[in-house]
Amino acid sequence: MGKKKSKSQVHANGTNSVAATKRETSLPPLGNKVGSASFTAINTLTKPALFSFYDEDITRNEGNVYDKALLSNASQLEMVPPSIAVRHERSSYAKIINFVAALFILFISGILFPMISECLFDNDQLVKGVIVSFLKHGITIKNRIVAEPDMVPDWAVFGTEGIIFGSIVPFIDSFVRHKRLPNTRSIAYKNTLGSFIRCANTLLGIIFGIRKIEWSSSLQAAGAWSLLNIVLWLFFDGTLTVLFPGLAIGVISSLCCAQYTSQLSQTLYFIDFYFFGFLMFSKLGRYLFN
Repeated sequence: MGKKKSKSQVHANGTNSVAATKRETSLPPLGNKVGSASFTAINTLTKPALFSFYDEDITRNEGNVYDKALLSNASQLEMVPPSIAVRHERSSYAKIINFVAALFILFISGILFPMISECLFDNDQLVKGVIVSFLKHGITIKNRIVAEPDMVPDWAVFGTEGIIFGSIVPFIDSFVRHKRLPNTRSIAYKNTLGSFIRCANTLLGIIFGIRKIEWSSSLQAAGAWSLLNIVLWLFFDGTLTVLFPGLAIGVISSLCCAQYTSQLSQTLYFIDFYFFGFLMFSKLGRYLFN
């Protein structure tokens, strides 16, 4: 028979066991409130079994320390925002560089856009170079407001139009977010560089199809493009902030070029081309500015 341990040794061993047990037991990051059923159950299960060896004062103090630790973990969890809400704010220098780069890319895209529009014609009534006549109205405005029009080249006007087309939808999006209005289906569509490239390739494919397919009439080709634009808008974007401004620009382009739109087919061509062109610039603008 070994010697019976004294009360002080039992107390010391119990204290060491409690300390070792507390070191091994990590505090669960719970967000439950003190007094709730789940908190009481978990607190009871996680307390060391050796608590029964101690006086009630000691266990009550230890329990208070443990409860405070749980509350600290819970408060830390409540302070951590969800991953969706976490945003890394960029410096002002980076924002300025991004803004200047966005304007430059939109300017270059505006210069290339008239070259693409000149390639659109069919085998019936749509003549080559008619679609670009709407963009040339900017040159007419430039010649009226600039004292020496030759100092401002025509490609600068086209580049400025590209900046305008690419900035309309990002401006509307920022206004919608500022007013906290519902932005219909804007989250479901990703505005990436790849989506813009696919959109540009689609426009080139449509232009190639209009030129190469033997249409029975220009109205047939323009009507088919109008129906296709609905599907393409739903596929590439689907937001009302692109639909209504795009339709408005298409109608304005047909009205400004009324001398070329004596028939319904030419009117539809203008609406189709500039609606899809506005969709393409909107995706590029959203990608660059956001």
